[in-house]
Amino acid sequence: MGRNIFLFKKIRILTENPDFDRFSELYSELYMKKNFKNFTGRDYLRRLKIILVPFLLMLFYLFSVFLPFIIFEKDLYGSNEGWLKLDNPPGEQVWVDTSHWETRMIYKKDGYYRDLTKQRYVDTSYMVNQGYYKTGEYQVWVEEKSVQSYVTKRYVDTSHWETRYRTVEKIVHVNFAVINGTDSYGWSVYSFASQARGMQKVSYNGAQYMAAIYVIDYRPARGGHVYATKYLFLYKFVTVQESYSVMVSSGYWENYTVRYLADTSHWETRTGKYWVDTSYRVATGYWKDYYEKEWVDTSRYEPEKFWVKDGFYEEPIHGKVIVRKDPQYIFTRWHKNNGGSECGMNLRVDWEIDSAELMPGQVPKKIISAKIFQDVARYKNKGTNKIVIYNGNVSPSLAGFISTFTLFDFAGNEDSILHVFLYAEGGQTIHVYFSNPVNGFNSININLEGTLSDPERWLGGNSYGEIMF
Repeated sequence: MGRNIFLFKKIRILTENPDFDRFSELYSELYMKKNFKNFTGRDYLRRLKIILVPFLLMLFYLFSVFLPFIIFEKDLYGSNEGWLKLDNPPGEQVWVDTSHWETRMIYKKDGYYRDLTKQRYVDTSYMVNQGYYKTGEYQVWVEEKSVQSYVTKRYVDTSHWETRYRTVEKIVHVNFAVINGTDSYGWSVYSFASQARGMQKVSYNGAQYMAAIYVIDYRPARGGHVYATKYLFLYKFVTVQESYSVMVSSGYWENYTVRYLADTSHWETRTGKYWVDTSYRVATGYWKDYYEKEWVDTSRYEPEKFWVKDGFYEEPIHGKVIVRKDPQYIFTRWHKNNGGSECGMNLRVDWEIDSAELMPGQVPKKIISAKIFQDVARYKNKGTNKIVIYNGNVSPSLAGFISTFTLFDFAGNEDSILHVFLYAEGGQTIHVYFSNPVNGFNSININLEGTLSDPERWLGGNSYGEIMF
């Protein structure tokens, strides 16, 4: 009996982990059962081995497969749902900022006063009034006015605007779908096999439309053939009566009388007594100095910079951005990887532009440049360290990628954000960002075994993500 209890205690030491308490209790039940009183410790161990070994193998399998998905909330494809963020929600118009500095010539009013000494003439001239009366003929100016008239012609303009009508064809926005070959449920089941066939002009119920066409041509593995067509009607051509104004020129000539006031003033000769004025002026005077302040104008035009806020709204582009990051957990360069070199981050950003819904004649907007950087939020309130990963042009393309490798000098917490900006030909900007912490000596507890010692304590863990825009 004492030997069996000793063995039981040894087994409990081996299975001290709380996950194995259930098997310790099972052993106790085996020991306490009446039918097994005469069993030795080896008998108990043999029976426990039969029970424990398959169960432990099953637990090990379940933990190795499903534990990462439980801890890191991963889906079956290895990506963390929602870790990629999009700055512009799909469907919203994009503001293209063309704000810039302008240099303008600004008039600066300026000057100063200066003292001047000038001279002015003091006139002391005076008149000597004298004369005499005389009898005889003399001239008098008689002011006189009279109304006179004449007949002439003038043009009477009767031009006017007339309203006329014409028939024009316009395009209006619509939004409905018609599915041939199946119903909406059947389409949703096999939508993964649908292929875009572009925009086409189609007739429906006697009207003309522009529709995006999608086709499912799929042969399931179980046999059969699924063929269906979906028309997504976006624009409708309608005929309307439109009014417009036309200027009609017209008029005629008519006679009319012009009246005016004529000046008929004249000199008249009269006879009688009149005054003969023999007065004269004596010219005299002198120059005198005086002082005054004079304004010296130094106003001028000077160049000055002004910030002009400008821009316009552009229809958004649609597509997909894929981010691949290796390794899942990022460390500062001061750590060494398995090969003995500095730890860093391999980053690849792919893009695909979807041009299926473009109108005829519209040119798809290609990606022409990109900027990728990370704001590392350092520990202990040491601010933000900005790392520029890529900043430059790319070959204009509807589908392409950028592949980079980056070293980090400082550790950063989960507020460290990696930004990806993609710039299109039309001025549209695609902004994708995600949390990208950098593990370091101060942010985690690294054991002597190195960075592979305890991954549950590391920050990060994302390696692949897709997002639509």
